[in-house]
Amino acid sequence: MKKKIFVSIALLALLAACDDHYDDQFNIKPDITDVKDIAMTLETADYGTISKLSANQELALSKDPEGKTYVEALAEVGTNHYFTEEAPAEDYLPAYLKSKYPNADEGSRFVVTYKLFSPSEYMGDFKNLSAYDLTEDDYKTVWGDKVKASFLSPSTVSKIPGLLKAAVNNPAAGDMKVVNYAYSQTEPSIGGGGDGGDEPAPSYTNIADAIKSGVGNYDVKGKVVAANARSFLVQDATGVIMVYLNALPPFSLGDEVTVSGEISSYKGAPFQFSKDAKVTVVNPASAFAYPTNPEILDGAALEAALGSTDIRYVTYEGTLIKTGNYYNVTVDGMSENVKGSIQYPVFLDPALINQKVKITGYLIGQSSTSGFVNTMATSVVLTDGSGTDFTAAGIVSLSPAGTYTVQGVVAGTYTRGFILADATGYAWVYQGESPAVTVAVGDVVTVSGTTSKNAGLMQFGVTSTVMKVGTSTIIDGLKPFEMSAADLDAYVAVSNKYVSYVSYQGKLVKSGNYYNIEIEGASTAIGSIKFPADDLVSGLVDKNVLVKGFLLGVSSDKYVNTMLVSIEEAAAVAGLRSLAFTRASSVSPTTSALYVYDGDNNAWKEYTTEEAKVAVVEPGVYESLGTDMIEEPETVLPAYLKQKYPYAAAESVVAVIYNEKANTPVVAEYTLGENWIETTSSRLVTTTFTQDAEGISAEASMYVNETFKKDLGSFTIQDVFMDGVSWVWKQDSYGYMKASAYIKATGNHQAESWLVSPVMNFKKSKEPELLFEHACRFRAENPADHLNVMVSVDYSGDVKTATWTALTVENWSDATDWTFVSNKIDLSAYNGQQVTIAFKYASTNEVAPTWEVKNVVVREKVEGESEGEEGGDAETPAE
Repeated sequence: MKKKIFVSIALLALLAACDDHYDDQFNIKPDITDVKDIAMTLETADYGTISKLSANQELALSKDPEGKTYVEALAEVGTNHYFTEEAPAEDYLPAYLKSKYPNADEGSRFVVTYKLFSPSEYMGDFKNLSAYDLTEDDYKTVWGDKVKASFLSPSTVSKIPGLLKAAVNNPAAGDMKVVNYAYSQTEPSIGGGGDGGDEPAPSYTNIADAIKSGVGNYDVKGKVVAANARSFLVQDATGVIMVYLNALPPFSLGDEVTVSGEISSYKGAPFQFSKDAKVTVVNPASAFAYPTNPEILDGAALEAALGSTDIRYVTYEGTLIKTGNYYNVTVDGMSENVKGSIQYPVFLDPALINQKVKITGYLIGQSSTSGFVNTMATSVVLTDGSGTDFTAAGIVSLSPAGTYTVQGVVAGTYTRGFILADATGYAWVYQGESPAVTVAVGDVVTVSGTTSKNAGLMQFGVTSTVMKVGTSTIIDGLKPFEMSAADLDAYVAVSNKYVSYVSYQGKLVKSGNYYNIEIEGASTAIGSIKFPADDLVSGLVDKNVLVKGFLLGVSSDKYVNTMLVSIEEAAAVAGLRSLAFTRASSVSPTTSALYVYDGDNNAWKEYTTEEAKVAVVEPGVYESLGTDMIEEPETVLPAYLKQKYPYAAAESVVAVIYNEKANTPVVAEYTLGENWIETTSSRLVTTTFTQDAEGISAEASMYVNETFKKDLGSFTIQDVFMDGVSWVWKQDSYGYMKASAYIKATGNHQAESWLVSPVMNFKKSKEPELLFEHACRFRAENPADHLNVMVSVDYSGDVKTATWTALTVENWSDATDWTFVSNKIDLSAYNGQQVTIAFKYASTNEVAPTWEVKNVVVREKVEGESEGEEGGDAETPAE
């Protein structure tokens, strides 16, 4: 070893004695640099280190020296192990990287993957959340002096917005109230709860008068005459109106119902009740038949229906075409841009596509000004007479025994058969002990066979042919009717038995080979589980349980047959027992709902969102838990959701409102995987940091990312001039920005309006690019004559004073349809500058295009991503 060291020293001495050309020859420089190129993923402990660095704590304190808001946000990074908007990684990772790599020199590059708090966008709606319990004075306001009732009913629940308006002083837009109130399915005039005999009967508005009066809150009464996968029609002696549920109707054709809620007009469709309307079955159907004399329409007559608010029963013929998820019909004699459209069918045989078909059903307006005449179809068959004309399940269940063919979605199963739903009602299929075809909930099936009566209901027998033809998710939104002991007694007594999806509570007992439910308070009714799988029920015997399933008639004048969907010990799913269907005896709340204040319209309305279901935990939950809060939501809420949404599809999302403390509501988001679990609140993000003479900083990879699904986002609208129109650009409810200077009544108008991005800093950009999707119609041969994507490097708030350059847009949609196409534009020519992009719309009295834009992204180029045009989703033609 000593010999080797001596030789090395001697060699170094020799080299030092060489002339100055040595450095050049061997390229050895005295200023050796340490340029790092590191990729890393933060570990859990790293977040704590980052939050405790003195440099980061000083930075956080400097942002808010008095309130120390950002100091607290930084501390939470170490606790929660993710970054947030208040504590961004771009601010605090540079100090961490500097401490970890103190010798890194200019030119170093760090690719860091970390967790970023990323709640669903709609979760921001719940910032101002509080509770309001209806008071005795509120009920007096609702009922007046003639009725003494401390509850709301189907005809009065629509009064809640008015009560909130009177009770809440100076609400701000977006304020939310969890409204807790007592509720009874029974009106005061029909027994129980009130002071008795002199109470007035409920007052209902004629449907024709309600439609004529226009937007407002109404109570109507009528019969269900047609239905599709999301809505149904109610008819009285004066007219027909649609009730839009955005879910499969749980009613049957011919059911007499009351509907209470707001009526509005939607995108040119006739006036309709919204999905927030309260619907109550007051008399189940005993018979039903569609009209036998539909109005026969040719193409010209069908086109003339555009803009009409009349709902008519018609028939017409044409070629069935499928566009995305929508079924449209081209009819001879109609203009090129006008088509029939079958609104939300449960299922259509793929063999019908591109064939000549005959459609029979109700005209229910148009989807917008785009030229689609909507039909709620009651029959779709080939015009040549071939194929199968299915009978509606709702009609089969009300018809005499005979041979029928039905098609629908499996809504429930048991060991010897299943329930089929097609929006018109339910068909009961009995397959025996060894079914030839095994089906599951969500399967689309065709059933052909002979029906006979069993337990008061019509039933397909074991000789029926069952064939699976597809799958569907429409069952996901089906909700059970909650039944009390009185409701179950009434079901036993009623002569016209019906199938219904319900929930009820009682004690599970085993009698021989049968599993029955003893229902407290019932004078006659006993629940009876039809042929359950033993593993579902055996462990719950002699326990109080919550049952969800389909009523299948009555045996021995007392056993309410139930096809089981789910069963759990009631204590594990507190709050799901039937409180809503009993007469409230005091002011104590039994029901909860979430309302939001709409500042634009100065009104309260029930809160909904397309991004998730919204579940407000009912007062019964807290009563069963013996507390006024949920202390262990991770245990209670998954069980609660499992019972509330037994048919929910995987990846379903629910926003659950519950009391974290007494009368203090909070929200948590849950997602269904194998079980319901609280949604992970963070996602992995990768950011590149580079070191230059000024230190380490984030290298921008995303500058703008706006979908326009809910609003403008960071973009602004600037109108340069408007001639006869009040707006050009607006956010469309389908989820994109839409520009148009066309008004149906007055035609094209001259206008110029810009949709402008925020200013973007390309100081460190390398290969920035613009991506967006768009569609347009009614344009000139050269779209750029009226529609342009512009870029500016000197924009300062006014489009008229900035210098703009038109970017080249390669891909334009076909002017004859609404198919979105994608574009990708290189912006690297603007590196190092402050950049703004804008979508410029300019129309004339001769040409006023309609331009739709969505998913606008400005980012650094992603390596390996495929180039070229991509097709997008077509505009929804039928809503």
